[in-house]
Amino acid sequence: MDPIADMFSQIRNAQTARKDSLAVNYSKIKLAILEILKARHQIADYRLIQKKTTSRGKSRAKEISVIQINLIDQVSLEINRVSRPGRRVYTSRLDIPRPKKPRSFIILSTSRGLLDGEEARKKGLGGEIICEIR
Repeated sequence: MDPIADMFSQIRNAQTARKDSLAVNYSKIKLAILEILKARHQIADYRLIQKKTTSRGKSRAKEISVIQINLIDQVSLEINRVSRPGRRVYTSRLDIPRPKKPRSFIILSTSRGLLDGEEARKKGLGGEIICEIR
């Protein structure tokens, strides 16, 4: 299963249910995507939470990292996953697609980390198209 698409589905479902926040499992790429969403004012905030859990019958404590995402009430995200594990979509710096809607943008995975489409265009970087957000 695709963990990034799973996070997008959780965000969509939480917005549909009018939740204020949600928790997703931690990964570095999810954190980078959330940083871009926060910078573009699509989510209110996020934070990393460390939880210690013990499994049944064992005395060892296992640490689990979770990201808590605080949503904005008025913003309804429409997230389309472009590049999937079964079909990766890459673009050169000259062919970065421009979204048709004024507030929409794309997120690219470049050699300098995750960037939105405009920033990648300014820096002259191409890469894998992760998603389009409308």
